[in-house]
Order: sequence, then C-alpha cells, then structure tokens
Amino acid sequence: MEPKLLLFSHRSRFYGLISILVSLACAWLYFRGGKPDLFNIRIFAMVSAYMETRYFVWAQTNILDELSTVLLIAGITIISFSKEMNESELLNLFRIKALYNSLFITLLLWICCIFLIYGLAIFIVSSGVMIFYLIIYNILFRYYMYNHSHSSN
Repeated sequence: MEPKLLLFSHRSRFYGLISILVSLACAWLYFRGGKPDLFNIRIFAMVSAYMETRYFVWAQTNILDELSTVLLIAGITIISFSKEMNESELLNLFRIKALYNSLFITLLLWICCIFLIYGLAIFIVSSGVMIFYLIIYNILFRYYMYNHSHSSN
C-alpha cells in the first residue's frame, strides 16, 4: 500500500511564488532600501544579542530580514509540497525518494561545512540549511520526474 501524502492543491504554487517574490522584496529593502521605519517594531525575544546579551525581553528591531527568511521558507515549502497537474502514486514515491536523498545530501554538506567554516560564519551557513534542503529536494524531485518521463518514451 502506497503512503498517502498530504499535499497542497496545485493552485497553491501561485501563493508560494508570491511569498517568494515578497520575500525577495523584503530582502532588497533590508539590504539596499535603507530599512524603512515602518518595519521597526517591538518584539518578544528569548535572546537578544546586539550590544549586550539579554534574555526574555521586549526588544526593538527591524523585522525585514526575519520576514524575508520566513516568507522564503514558506514559499519554497508551499511549492515543494503542492500537487502536480497529473498527480499519481508514482509521484509520491519520487517525493519520498527526493526527501530522503535531499536530507542525506544536506546533512553531508552541513557536516563538511562544520569542518571547513569557523567562527560566526558557521552560524550564518547553518541558518540556511533548511532553505538549501528544500532547494535540493525540488531539484531531485524534478530530476526523478524528468528521468522517468524520458525513460518511458
């Protein structure tokens, strides 16, 4: 019996793409647009480490970078787990295979990074692991679909 995967509708891809585009706009505003004051808000932080390290405080911050990251991950996730136009049980097998292999590849690369990148840079690289995992998953899933369609013909 094939596992039944819960997936978003095919039309959800549009919302995933919009989320990615808004994410890119937020990133552009944060890095090139002068961080507009509209995005300076007070947030609850478990840890805030700028000039001093504080725990469980209300802190003032510009949320554009966090917003950009969350919207990017959400957009890629929605696209990754949306149904195809012609959904089949074989695609579920490709999804599971892509999830497993992308996890393996991501962990292998992350371990290599831990041994090759030091200091604060490893934390920056580590924060991108989820995004990298989703990108690898999408590449592998599309590759398996492409490979299958060309081997069938």
